Amino acid sequence: MLAQDVTPIALADETKALKKKYYLFSPRVSITVPHPIANTSFKRSFVGIYEVSGGLNVMLYQGLFIGATYKNAELKISQKNISNYDALMAINNVAVKVGGDWYVGDKNRIIYSMAVSGGKNWTKFPHLMRKLPNERPATTSYSTTYIEPEANLFFLVESNFGIGATISYTIFNRIFDPYELSLNEWAAYDKNSPGVTQYLSFGFGFYYSFLKKKK
Repeated sequence: MLAQDVTPIALADETKALKKKYYLFSPRVSITVPHPIANTSFKRSFVGIYEVSGGLNVMLYQGLFIGATYKNAELKISQKNISNYDALMAINNVAVKVGGDWYVGDKNRIIYSMAVSGGKNWTKFPHLMRKLPNERPATTSYSTTYIEPEANLFFLVESNFGIGATISYTIFNRIFDPYELSLNEWAAYDKNSPGVTQYLSFGFGFYYSFLKKKK
């Protein structure tokens, strides 16, 4: 009898409307998986393992923000096309981010967030090797710039905490060329197929904000 009395109250609390609140600081974390796209050689060579990013946004005015973000990701050689080869692609990114958060719905329990990041990338290729002994690929690491638009949909548990879905599209200012990495010694590639390194990531994101700010 007691459980029957408590349940409707609990449900009402979970579905009640929240007030729109704006906070000065908002740390964000996301866990996604990168999926190489567009570049045929890149798609054939690597598959995503994980991507983790974290950052801090500072609200400027009613949801509009600027922030900084760090991302670590790892991809591995696709065993479908190059078997028994354990080379990795390790990525580290640091960037500045600009974007906005907007409330969705009458109850203010959903936040749609969109942003664009631009910054510096460091990429390494651990365990690359050639078939000829004592020789190394022409490239085993590089540093470049990159840009990344992203979109998030957060479902709020409290006015300053939510969990949701995130999707991003990363574009490096760098051509992915399998011949530079000597991957052509392990699989057949079209010499005309190199293109800009880019990948799509999707997964889960976490929203948290603190230090309430006036509208």
